[in-house]
Amino acid sequence: MLLSTQTGGAMRRFGFEKGALILHGAGYDCLDYSLFDMIADGDEWNAPGWEALAESRRAFADANGIVFNQAHAPFGFNWANETIKKEKADPRVERSIKIAAMLGASSIIVHPLHWFPFKGHEEEIRKINLEYYRSLIPVARDCGIRIAFENMWQKEVKRKCISDDVGSRAADLASYIDEIGSEWVVACLDVGHCSLVGEEAEDAIRILGHDRLKALHVHDNDYQGDRHTLPGLGMMNWDNIMQALADIDYTGEFTYEADGFLRYFDNDYIPQACKFMEQTGRYLIAKYDKARAKA
Repeated sequence: MLLSTQTGGAMRRFGFEKGALILHGAGYDCLDYSLFDMIADGDEWNAPGWEALAESRRAFADANGIVFNQAHAPFGFNWANETIKKEKADPRVERSIKIAAMLGASSIIVHPLHWFPFKGHEEEIRKINLEYYRSLIPVARDCGIRIAFENMWQKEVKRKCISDDVGSRAADLASYIDEIGSEWVVACLDVGHCSLVGEEAEDAIRILGHDRLKALHVHDNDYQGDRHTLPGLGMMNWDNIMQALADIDYTGEFTYEADGFLRYFDNDYIPQACKFMEQTGRYLIAKYDKARAKA
């Protein structure tokens, strides 16, 4: 299994080239290119000439042996505003798909639409998201890149606590993938999001199974907050998680979304912290390999 990590934290600190080289130097096999800053009007990917920018970044990556396995589309738009949806959100998500493909990624994570309370609106929000993901299939097909549907959570306004959201339960996410019924839409399981809604990640992995689960977001938490920290620093059971991945013969990458671990380190120490994250990932992948060998 290849080991990957998101680029957001490193590239925000150091810029594209230095950030990419730090992560590559830490020993990662590939990288998950973070495009979620495209929500900002001034982001470089929203400017004219983005195709040339993508080509130059791909050339730099190729010259330095850097591979992008997946990417993350922008999210957090005010989707309820029809003008923003049509003029900013939809075009930028579509552009991010094209960018990810130009960078060589095989998948791009696209969050479902979930701007209003989930409870009591389940059928309405399901219809919206089925239409949304189906609308992305033509550009995904044209670019040769898969759309990965991520399981989400939300915080209830009144109770101020985490609760279910679109695809938060593996059975719900699986039903979306099955109903969409396209090879271009697959599941990305954010293992940390599972525990936040009270479902163990290992159970979710087995429910999704080999044919649906093609991407991961890997991080740990305390079952109370979305900490996005390094596995082993929370309460999740990583022996069980790696066993479940082996049981379904998971063939995607082990991709960190654990930049919360890096948050408190000074810039000078980031290379060492990234190396420790890489070593932890190798340790966990070895558990997967051991479990597969016993199968």
